[in-house]
Amino acid sequence: MGLTITIRMALRRMVPEAPRRALALARRGLRDRSDGTARRFAARRADSPDWPTLVELEQPIRQGPFWEGKLINLQLGSALVDGVVIAPGQVLSFWALVDRPDPGRGFAMGRGIRANAEQGDIGGGLCQLAGIIYELGLRSGLHIAERHPHSRDLYLTEAERFTQLGLDATVVWPWKDLRLENRSAQAVALILAVDGLVLRARLLAAQPVALPRIEIERHDHADQRLVTVRRDSELVSHDSYAIGSRQ
Repeated sequence: MGLTITIRMALRRMVPEAPRRALALARRGLRDRSDGTARRFAARRADSPDWPTLVELEQPIRQGPFWEGKLINLQLGSALVDGVVIAPGQVLSFWALVDRPDPGRGFAMGRGIRANAEQGDIGGGLCQLAGIIYELGLRSGLHIAERHPHSRDLYLTEAERFTQLGLDATVVWPWKDLRLENRSAQAVALILAVDGLVLRARLLAAQPVALPRIEIERHDHADQRLVTVRRDSELVSHDSYAIGSRQ
């Protein structure tokens, strides 16, 4: 496994990012069209449904490296997802809603992680938005169709975190997406907003439902941090994070 990853990373360094991005976008688009997923993507609505709140979350936006750009990115991203309605059978795709984070669309340099190191990246910070959406889906019972954890835990203390480890979701356009599928019999909607330095998120549902029980276990082993998440005793994820200092 280690050799495979090393070879893959070497190939990535040899091939320019633009053609790799174009190939990844084409492959994902072809797959989504061929299996019918593209036809099931949920869309945001101008008017939010007047439904009861099923799950409500908020997270602080920390003033760390590149935080001003991260704040801009979170504001833009939240506005693009706010009001999305996921009908039964539909799929929320983070990138189908947000699209490519590009400077021409107003996205700024925020904190990102590349090659396991902390650095500036256009659209950096959108992972916090993806993470809070993931947690909404997890706690409301939506099916997790696609979610990627971060590869490294860069936080030095627990007080620095904006959410519990294991509830994160990294997104990298167009390679890594966050996708939630509504397999229930009723529609749900997401309400997102940045209020000062607080990211607020709500999931609305037409009818109240029983929320699942979420269990999170964490164990540290040498330079690896292992986190297991279960929902109503069913395994959702088993993630391994490298413990490393900021580079």
